Amino acid sequence: MSLHGILPQVARTGSLSEQVYRSLRESIADGRLAPGSRITERQLATALDVSPTPVREALGKLEHEGLVERVGSRRLQVADHPAETLRELMEVEIMLRGAEARFAARKIAPETISRMRGYIEELVEARESLTLAEQFEMAQRFDAEIARAAANPALRTLIESYAIYGADHRLTRAAEDAKDPDWIETRIADHRAIVEALAAGDEDAAELTMRGHARSAIRNL
Repeated sequence: MSLHGILPQVARTGSLSEQVYRSLRESIADGRLAPGSRITERQLATALDVSPTPVREALGKLEHEGLVERVGSRRLQVADHPAETLRELMEVEIMLRGAEARFAARKIAPETISRMRGYIEELVEARESLTLAEQFEMAQRFDAEIARAAANPALRTLIESYAIYGADHRLTRAAEDAKDPDWIETRIADHRAIVEALAAGDEDAAELTMRGHARSAIRNL
């Protein structure tokens, strides 16, 4: 099976093995690497235009997660139960994002709350003139404020590790969801509820609201 043009190409910044890992995991999640597909280090390295070493490291992580399984000394295959495993990984991401919001509620500064409210109002006022990509970028800035307020790099690393889909895939999915005006209104209402929980220092509400928000964001990925 040729994988040329099928797998998402990897960025040349940061850890190459991490980029390969994310590319492969996303390809398993969206079906480009279907359950039962036979794969080799050399085949993947060629398709991704990288050396075998980062591929070997990435496959080790995927094997540990149960997403691929070894069927020979140099051959592996995509596990025949990735959908359930991937769904459980998404659930872990949801819980971690809730924990990050909880920590942010303990530490967040008034000026951060003010900026987050400003993002929401800017989105509401200029929504008709903003592209979906611009709206998505604004949502990422909103999330980044929570991450900075939580000030827990170890937790942030875990969240990024469990985030199966990259920004490009999430933006494509959002383009479909955004065809429903109610979906957009719900996202804005979620952001308002999160900000108010953070402003009140209500850790329980911040965590629960963020979990619900994160769950709705990945439900259809």
